[in-house]
Amino acid sequence: MGHTKKTDIPDSISTFLTEWQQQRPDLDPWPLAIIGRVARISLHLQRHAQGWLEPLGLTWESFSLIAALRRAGPPYEQRPLDLLRLTLLTSGAMTNRIDRVQSNGWVQRLPDPNDRRGVIVKLTPSGLELADKAIARHFEAAAELLDFLKVSEREQLQSLLSSLLIRLEAVDQTSEKAGSKF
Repeated sequence: MGHTKKTDIPDSISTFLTEWQQQRPDLDPWPLAIIGRVARISLHLQRHAQGWLEPLGLTWESFSLIAALRRAGPPYEQRPLDLLRLTLLTSGAMTNRIDRVQSNGWVQRLPDPNDRRGVIVKLTPSGLELADKAIARHFEAAAELLDFLKVSEREQLQSLLSSLLIRLEAVDQTSEKAGSKF
């Protein structure tokens, strides 16, 4: 796709680092070099994803829901509580997301046979078809964005990001058990 390799052109976070070094030389801004870039990359990736999902009638949030159900495998259903863990939303946001996706005919709510008050959210046949189409487009477009990385760079980046995520998830679990937030 004609992406370029790293150049001497600073990214937006490099500018922040330089400014902090000038304004607060007593602080070492190295964490911002990582956290700032991860945050900026996340924003860029979600914006790009929105661009390739929108023609399919999907938002990032609706895609996340139908993709989580598709990833579950047949019969493509989950309890809302399980979907919360798979999509990292609040329960109120999950209810609203399910409502919107259901209004488009992509999921249905069924009674939970193990809980009289509970429901199961299940992909409809049209939801499954859309999920497969959207996931294929998502993988293809994401690969185009990252195709400038060599295989060894991909593997190294995956490993580093995995280490960071494992650490952050462990800190969050410890904080939750202790009853405080990090």
